[in-house]
Amino acid sequence: MQSIISGRLAGLEETKVSVQLRTGEIKIYPRKELNVSLQWVFENMGQPVICLLKDGVVTELKPLSQKVPV
Repeated sequence: MQSIISGRLAGLEETKVSVQLRTGEIKIYPRKELNVSLQWVFENMGQPVICLLKDGVVTELKPLSQKVPV
């Protein structure tokens, strides 16, 4: 099952992504290998992002201004 989550990037670790939702709640999702650099993480920390989840696992992470193909 696929879903899209949007919020502010709150953290990115080796095995998980933290996203702050509009309600202020921080949700933590497991992640697969993402094609993002350390520089990208620094530039987008705290910024609006969208996450594509497949079976509850983040497979893509993009700034909100970019669209994720579904």
